[in-house]
Amino acid sequence: MSGRAGGPHGHDPRTERHRDRDERVYERRRRAAARRRAQLERREYDPAPPTDDDWVAPDPDTDAVQRVRPPTAIGSDLEHVLAQRGWTARLRGTRVFTQWERIVGAELARRCEPVRVAGGTLVIRAENQAWATQLRYLTPALLTSAQELLGEDVVVEIRLVVGPLQSSQESP
Repeated sequence: MSGRAGGPHGHDPRTERHRDRDERVYERRRRAAARRRAQLERREYDPAPPTDDDWVAPDPDTDAVQRVRPPTAIGSDLEHVLAQRGWTARLRGTRVFTQWERIVGAELARRCEPVRVAGGTLVIRAENQAWATQLRYLTPALLTSAQELLGEDVVVEIRLVVGPLQSSQESP
């Protein structure tokens, strides 16, 4: 004799009854969703042939074409997401790498490089102590230049470090 309710095969009639009820509920939901999809398709169906102004795409189920919504610009949506997550200033900070020569000038750009912008601090690596000292004197001008090109809130402080330049190691 089995220790389970429902006899020797282990089927519990209470669970079977609930399983049937759950399957009926899910089936009703599937049918309702299919009706909603069909209603949307009927509402959007246009029997007239597409015009030159319509956006069409091949229908995957037939050889025909179907009308589709025209593409929309994602720029404003993307800006909203970036602002919502607080990434706008960080992305503007990455422009320091492409605008480096405009920020510091051609001569300094060969002697120093940006390392990162984090928390409003621009870290600059100078190739030796002499250039780091020169940069220390130029810090207020560099800060102004960086703020003009990148934005007031992107760079609020400059920190200097000394070390071999990565850009000189990459080029032969």
